[in-house]
Amino acid sequence: MRILVTAVVAGWLSICGPAAHAADIPGSKDPPGYKRYEGSSIVHALAKSYVEYKLDRDGGWDKTESVEGAFTRTVYLVPPGPSPLEVFRNYEQMLSGLGYTQTFEVKGDGITTMHDWWFDQFFQAAEPRNGLGYPGFAGCCHGAKDPLYATYSGTTATGQTVNVALFVADADDYSWGAPDFPNAPLKVQQGQVVAALDIVTSKAIENKMVTAADMADALATRGFIALYGVYFDIDKTTIKPESTKTLGEVASLLKIDRSLRLEISGHTDNTGTADHNQKLSEGRAQAVVDALAKSFGIDPSRLQAKGYGATKPVASNDTEDGRAKNRRVELRKL
Repeated sequence: MRILVTAVVAGWLSICGPAAHAADIPGSKDPPGYKRYEGSSIVHALAKSYVEYKLDRDGGWDKTESVEGAFTRTVYLVPPGPSPLEVFRNYEQMLSGLGYTQTFEVKGDGITTMHDWWFDQFFQAAEPRNGLGYPGFAGCCHGAKDPLYATYSGTTATGQTVNVALFVADADDYSWGAPDFPNAPLKVQQGQVVAALDIVTSKAIENKMVTAADMADALATRGFIALYGVYFDIDKTTIKPESTKTLGEVASLLKIDRSLRLEISGHTDNTGTADHNQKLSEGRAQAVVDALAKSFGIDPSRLQAKGYGATKPVASNDTEDGRAKNRRVELRKL
């Protein structure tokens, strides 16, 4: 029998619905259709259009199941008072109400006596090569107590498989300073509960590879082309290795037409401040220019790096798909 995941949930005693939460980190919100434990605040949020994700299947990460799809991670800090088990059971009821079936559960010493190590493994469940490794907001790596972990699965009305991983623990003496998330400096009180919700929704991977010929055609007809095959580490200017093919096609374009000069422009979504996005887009554009010069022998005088931040969106920033379209590199003929 197919389990349908629905966004209609009855109200639970301690799970609250969508509302404005002043303590949430900027730009974050609850995953659509999901609720949070009452009084919780979002301290870390992450989204990626397509990842390989590991689900633990034995409590020690020796046996895992890999799933692929669109990924979101939302980490909540629960107000002092509730136990990890109380928070876990509330989320369990909420997920059951959404139509999910539990596929695995482990808790306490069944996870491992090295709770800090297990905690790290959870946050690396999406491969670091996808930029989704340990998020860097834990200032120390010891002390997680009374951990509970479970995975759930369901199917949407449109036939998409959804896998959810829920991790809840007493943060104990974790001290979170958020070096990779400067807008969310945080100190966790001893005994305070942290709940992390990872959601992976199956989707067909888009073919974002464009050839030198495609680029030439677009430049001739429109004067520009948006590239979605140039990937960067999250919130950084470091180009990821999987960008090599697209950069190679750009280099081929420039080698075929040696008179061609290009503006390489960087664009971001609206997450973060305008100043941060502007600097990030400029740095990413310059990184592309540098890569073309150093790795492909392109004369940098033929290239002009320009950053536009979030000032030139091509889609709404209200959805992850829209934000993904806005995060891009463009080539413009000079």
